[in-house]
Parts: sequence; structure tokens; C-alpha cells
Amino acid sequence: MSMRNLLSRVETKKIDKAASMLKVLAHPKRLAIVDLLGKEEKMTVTEIYQYLDLPQAIASQHLITLKDKGVLSSFKVGTKIYYSLSIPKLIDVIDCLEECCSDM
Repeated sequence: MSMRNLLSRVETKKIDKAASMLKVLAHPKRLAIVDLLGKEEKMTVTEIYQYLDLPQAIASQHLITLKDKGVLSSFKVGTKIYYSLSIPKLIDVIDCLEECCSDM
């Protein structure tokens, strides 16, 4: 479908938000975080950086970016901060990318 058809079906504000979310997902580490949180209901920063074998500072930076763009939500329990997907259907984007890239 052409962009014109999309613009006639979806509000510009929603298209802008979708484009912003896709931009923030356009990083391998952030895709890995979204994929991981799509399989787990919630995880702490420590669990995420250890599972993905990332330096803690790098993982935290990516988590903050994803949260700021509305991809992740967080909540605190005691001293631990838990992260989860704000929009669980985002895992479908990961699945689609995996399927598309496996044919290349």
C-alpha cells in the first residue's frame, strides 16, 4: 500500500509514534532487549545485562532509551527496578524480522 493510503487510514500522530518506535528499535542491542522481555514477563536490570552479556552501563542506557520512547515500562520493588514491554505485541515485530531475515 502507498503512504497515501496509510495516511488516509491512520492519524498522522499515530504514524509519527510508530515511526519513532521503529527508530528506537533499530539497534541490535535494543532488539535483543525487546526480544528477551517478550519471552519474560518482567526482568531486573541485572538479569537483563547478565543474560545478554552486556556491560551494566550499556544495558541501562538502552533500557532508559526504550522506556523514554514508550517501548518499555518499569516499576520498583524495594531496591530493584523491573522492566517489561509496554506493548507486548511488539514481539510480533521481532518475530516478523526474524522470519524475513532468515530468507536472506
